[in-house]
Amino acid sequence: MKRVRCSWSMRWLAALLACLSYVFVFACNSPFIPIPPPNPTFAEGATPGEWAVSAPADPRASGARYYIYNADLGSGLIQQAAPDGSMYAYPLHGVAGDRINIRWERTPSDGSSTICRRLGEGTAVRGCD
Repeated sequence: MKRVRCSWSMRWLAALLACLSYVFVFACNSPFIPIPPPNPTFAEGATPGEWAVSAPADPRASGARYYIYNADLGSGLIQQAAPDGSMYAYPLHGVAGDRINIRWERTPSDGSSTICRRLGEGTAVRGCD
């Protein structure tokens, strides 16, 4: 019985093809870096302790669900974003200074990172430090 030996060049070519296919497959799957949602605006409603939350248009959040959570009270809201990615939710219960976590999600693998903002009148730009 004759034994066929692979030449050195055939092994090298097979290894090269394997490496190139590995690079090609993983180059198309770039890592996802979540981007935070836009800074929200809070406005206290006519009833004390009830707040409106809005976020400006963000095309990446079009059709997404916004999750707004008052970490100090342990309650929150889920609100569907408008087609342009903007959001308006009411009422969020809380008092000025409460820590509010906000994020949006279109699918389990497509969403923003979570931001924490202090509850208070106007646009919230400072974190919860």
